[in-house]
Amino acid sequence: MIAYFVMECAVDSRIPTYSGGLGILAGDTLQSFADLNVPAVCITLLWKNGFVSQKVSNDGVQLDSIQEWNIEKYMRPTGVKVKIPIGEKDVTITAFKYTVESTNGDNEIDVYFLTPDIPENDPETRHICNRLYIEGGLTRLKQEIILGIGGYEILKALNYKPFLYHINESHSALLIAGLMKDTGDLDKVKSRVVFTTHTPIPAAFDKFEMKDIKNMLGRYCGDDIFKKIYREDLRDKDEFNLSWLAVKNVKNIVAVSRKHKFVSEKIFEGYNIKYVTNGIHHVKWASSHHKMLYAKYIKGWEEDPNLLRQAACIPDTDFIQAHILCKETLIEMVNSETDSSFIPTDFTIALAKRITQYKRNNLILSNPDKLIEIAERKGNIQIVFAGKAHPADDTGIALIKSIHDASRYIASKTKSVKIAFLEDYNIHKAGIILSGVDLWLNNPVRPLEASGTSGMKTSLNGVPNFSVLDGWWLEACMEGINGWAIGPRSAWTDLSYSDDVQDLNDIYGKLEYNILDLYYKNFTDYIKIMKMAVSTIAPHFNTHRMVSEYVTDLYLAGIIKCYS
Repeated sequence: MIAYFVMECAVDSRIPTYSGGLGILAGDTLQSFADLNVPAVCITLLWKNGFVSQKVSNDGVQLDSIQEWNIEKYMRPTGVKVKIPIGEKDVTITAFKYTVESTNGDNEIDVYFLTPDIPENDPETRHICNRLYIEGGLTRLKQEIILGIGGYEILKALNYKPFLYHINESHSALLIAGLMKDTGDLDKVKSRVVFTTHTPIPAAFDKFEMKDIKNMLGRYCGDDIFKKIYREDLRDKDEFNLSWLAVKNVKNIVAVSRKHKFVSEKIFEGYNIKYVTNGIHHVKWASSHHKMLYAKYIKGWEEDPNLLRQAACIPDTDFIQAHILCKETLIEMVNSETDSSFIPTDFTIALAKRITQYKRNNLILSNPDKLIEIAERKGNIQIVFAGKAHPADDTGIALIKSIHDASRYIASKTKSVKIAFLEDYNIHKAGIILSGVDLWLNNPVRPLEASGTSGMKTSLNGVPNFSVLDGWWLEACMEGINGWAIGPRSAWTDLSYSDDVQDLNDIYGKLEYNILDLYYKNFTDYIKIMKMAVSTIAPHFNTHRMVSEYVTDLYLAGIIKCYS
């Protein structure tokens, strides 16, 4: 059995225990585990008040509050409790159980959401896991002790006996201390753990003061264990870096795209890093209209996403009808939530994702007069923005304000460009946006997109990508055939950063001379690109392929080493 550990997990849009890509990927992975009958169990944390419930004020300022939800409506208490020492306190942890069912209903994956919010603990301890990613410092450290060590102990209490532990991002890396405590054999520990790094930004790694780590873990694992798993060659003796803890104590380190492999090998110098490019769950992310379309023309696509390569043969009239129905749903949502007055016949772009500086969410609005000029000469443009900024990310909050201000300016100048910002982005809204637009825009700073998966979801629904050549898109893009590239196609080992001016010129230039002309003047050829987006991308960039690669290349290898 595989024990899959992750800080956030998106199993249902009504359960706000996720903030973005890591959690959504986890949910898709568990769905493919279930579909492919992979024996697995998931450990994550129960975020009582979610991440951020977002509102945007009339002057463009993000306002956030807690996400209220009824835990016992969606998952049931297990009654199982474990007690672990954290600092001077003995903290009792329990778990709620959620079950992910396979697409055909014949298999299940158990997901355990851990929480210290029970009467045995004092009020301060009970609130440790209130909100996802909001707290830092010692509270974050306690959360990660609960996830890693608490999760390890909960699995033992529930009588699970995993062959292998899969650490997703470093938040749960402290489970290594539990394994070492029980086995006393570092080589055996290494053979039983896989670590996937999901970020190319070292500043995002969780780091704590060494004295705090020793104070918090001193009663759980003695100094001898601690010295074995966190040796002094780990750079800074006064700093405890969870990513380096994971790297030093596993046999297999995994990046989430081919490009990310080279970025990660630069960060973790001296280590050979494998890669398994991320994917999406194809059934979960296909719109209801596309599910019916594929069921009609591609029998068996639910079980075998490879068959989606046949999408290129679907008749144009049926293919575009599914898109029109999706677009009508999107327009209805936009017009019900904003005063943008979108219309179905106008070319519609979306940029919907977490809002932070390196994502450059507002890049297309950098020269609003140029954008207006393009639209007035080539055809109307509608743009949908969505996404949340972390409440402590002043730059991200400023990006939302800049989108608001640019929208106001453009509205005062023309009706040829319309902009809508949809509040409180979540899985439900994502499904409507990504299947209903005509083009998906993604322009992060290269090489900071570890993989990305939103463009895979749009491609599944016949929406072409217009994206920076980074992460997964560097592997998938066929210029003018299944989408378009922003910026140059650099070498895999080229770790230079994007140039804002060059990328902006590419966005405006390809919109003006390639994309809008196709859409408004030669729509039959645009449909060909839409169909090629499905047939060249969906068969490979899915979690069925991703999970199969993990099983054959990493999980089985680990099990063999463990018992050899």
